Amino acid sequence: MKSIRTKITLCFILTLLVSLLGAGISGIIPSYNSILSTVDYMMRETAGLAAERVEQELSAYKNVAMDTGCIPQLSDPEVAADEKQSIIQERCSMHNFQRGNIIGIDGISIFDGKDYSDREYVQQAMQGNVYVSEPLVSKITGELSIMVAAPLYAEGVYGSEIAGVVYFVPHETFLNDIVSSIQIGDNSRAYMINRSGDTIADVTLDTITVQNIEAEAKSDSSLSDLAAIHESMRRGEIGFGSYENAGEEMFIAYAPVKDTDGWSIAVTAPRMNYLADTLRGISINTTVMIISILVSIIVALLLANSISKPMKACAKRMKLLVEGDLETPMPKVKGRDETAMLVRSTGELVNGLSAIINDISYLLTQLANQNLDIHTQHEEVYTGSFKSILLSMRHMKVQLNQIMWQVNSSADQVSSASDQLSSSAQTLSQGTVEQAGSVQQLAAQINEISQQAKNTAAGALEVRSQTHLAGKEVSQCNIQMQKLMDAMDKIQTCSNEIEKILKTIEDIAFQTNILSLNAAVEAARAGSAGKGFSVVAEEVRTLSGKSAAAAQNTSTLIERSSEAVREGMGIARETADILMGVVDSIQSVVGSIDNIATVSNDQSEAVWQVSEGINQISVVVQSNSSTAQEGASASEQLSTEAAGLKRLVNQFTLASD
Repeated sequence: MKSIRTKITLCFILTLLVSLLGAGISGIIPSYNSILSTVDYMMRETAGLAAERVEQELSAYKNVAMDTGCIPQLSDPEVAADEKQSIIQERCSMHNFQRGNIIGIDGISIFDGKDYSDREYVQQAMQGNVYVSEPLVSKITGELSIMVAAPLYAEGVYGSEIAGVVYFVPHETFLNDIVSSIQIGDNSRAYMINRSGDTIADVTLDTITVQNIEAEAKSDSSLSDLAAIHESMRRGEIGFGSYENAGEEMFIAYAPVKDTDGWSIAVTAPRMNYLADTLRGISINTTVMIISILVSIIVALLLANSISKPMKACAKRMKLLVEGDLETPMPKVKGRDETAMLVRSTGELVNGLSAIINDISYLLTQLANQNLDIHTQHEEVYTGSFKSILLSMRHMKVQLNQIMWQVNSSADQVSSASDQLSSSAQTLSQGTVEQAGSVQQLAAQINEISQQAKNTAAGALEVRSQTHLAGKEVSQCNIQMQKLMDAMDKIQTCSNEIEKILKTIEDIAFQTNILSLNAAVEAARAGSAGKGFSVVAEEVRTLSGKSAAAAQNTSTLIERSSEAVREGMGIARETADILMGVVDSIQSVVGSIDNIATVSNDQSEAVWQVSEGINQISVVVQSNSSTAQEGASASEQLSTEAAGLKRLVNQFTLASD
C-alpha cells in the first residue's frame, strides 16, 4: 500500500500537471492555429502578389511588344533595315530588353536572315496573339531566354494585316530576378513551374528546365507531398500546404500566373520562420511547466513530508508505547496545523499514560513493600475513564487496610486468649501438683492405716489393752479421712474449674479457627499480595485445631479424674463410716476379742481397697498435671504464633483513616 506521502505527492503533481497541460494546451493550440491561419493567408497573398507581379511584368513586356508591332516604320518595306534595327535597339534600351528582332511574314529575320518560322512564339504571333514563351535555350545564343512576341501590323494599324512578327528578349534572369526579389523571411524562396511541371524560374539557374518534382517523386518518395502540390499548381489552383525538404518542414503557397500558358508561382519558407516564436513560446511554456512540475514535486514532497513525517513519528511512538516503551520522548513539531496537533496530542497521550502507569507502578510497589498508607502522586492525570482505575486502586488499598486491621486485632485477641489459656493451664498445673501432694500424703496415711490394721489383726490380744489408744487413733484416722474427703472436694472443684478453662480454650480455638478462615478468604481476595496472610491463617487454623484437640483430651482426662475422685470420695465415705463403726465396735466390743480380730481383718481389706483407690487418684492427678502442662505449652505456642502473625501485620504500614 502506498504511503500517504506518495499519495499526496502524486495527487498534487497530477493535479498541477493536468492544470498546466490544460492551460498550456488551451493557450498553445489556439495560438498555433491562429499562426497557421495567418501564415496561410499571408503566404497565399504573397504568392498572389508574386503572380500579379510576374503577370504585370509580362503584361508590360507584352504591351511593349504590342506597341512596337504598331510602329509603321517597322512594317514599311521602304524603311531600311538599319533604321528598323535602330528602333528596336531603342526600345530594348528603353525597356531593358536584352535584344529584339523583326521576323518577316515568311519567318525570316530581317536583321540576321535566319529562319524563325518553327518557333512557337513566332507562330503564335503570326496568329495575332501576343505571346510569352517559356524559358528556353536560344538556338542562336545558347542562353536561357524568354521571348515576348507580338504581331507586326501593316502600316502600324492594330488589328490590320499582319506583316510579320516583332519580339523582344528580356534579360535572361528576368523571371529569376522576379522570384529572387520575393523574400518573406530567412531561407524563403520563390519559383515558377509551367504546365508540364518543369521549373521555369528559381533563385538559381541550375534547376531551370531540368527539374520536374513530379517526375522525381516517382523515384523519391520524400517528394510525394511536394509533387502533390505541383499537381495542384499545374491545375491552376490557389493553395497552401507544407512539405519536408532535407528534414526541414516547409510552408508553401502557390497561385497561377494569369495570361500565361499554365504558369504557376510558388512561395516557400521554413516553417520555423513563422512558428519559431510559437515554438519558442511552447518551449518556454514547456520549460516553465517542467520547472513548475519540478517545483511542485519539491513542494509536494515538502508538504507530504510535513504531513507524513509527523504521522510516521506518531505511528512509531505508538508502536513503542504498545511495546511498553514509556521513556522515549515524542519529537518536537512546530506549527499549528492538524499534523502538529496530532503530534502534540500523541505526546500528551504518551505522557498521560506514562504518568498513570508510573503512578500505578509506584502504588503497587508500595503495596508490595507492605505500605498501605499511600496516596497517588498524580491524581490530576486520572481523567475520564481512567478515574475508575484510581478508584479501584483506592478501594483495594482500603480493603487490604481493613483486612490488616482485622488480622491485627484478631492477632491481639489470639495473643490475649493464649495468655489467659497459659495462665489457666499454669493454675491447673499448680492445682494438680497440690492434689498430687495431698493424694500422696493420703496414700501414706492409708498405708499407715493398713499397717495398723494388720498390726491390729496380728495382735488381737493386745487390742484389749490398746482399745482406748486405738479409739484415739481411729478418731485421728477419721479426722484424716475428713481431710481426705475435703481434699477430694477440692480436687472435684479444681476439675470443674479445669473443665471451664477447657471450655474457654475450645471457644478460643473455635474463634481462632473462624478468624483464620476469614483471614484466608481475605488473603485469597488480595491475590498475590495476600499469600503471606494465607500462610499465617493456615498456621493459626492448625494451632487452633491442636488447641481444641488438646482441650478435648484434657477434658476427657479431667472427666476420668473426676470420676476417680467421686469413686475415691465414695470409698473415703465408706472408710469414714467403717472408722465410725470401728469406734462404735471398740466402744461396744471391748469384751469381744474375736470380733475385734475379724473386724480388724475386714478393716485391713478395706484399707487396701482405699489404698488402691488412692493410687488411682494419684495417677489421674498426675495425668491432669501432664495435660495441664501440655495445655500451657500449647497456649505458649499459640501465643508465639499470634505474636508472629502480629509481626507480619506490623510489617505493613497501615493507613490511619
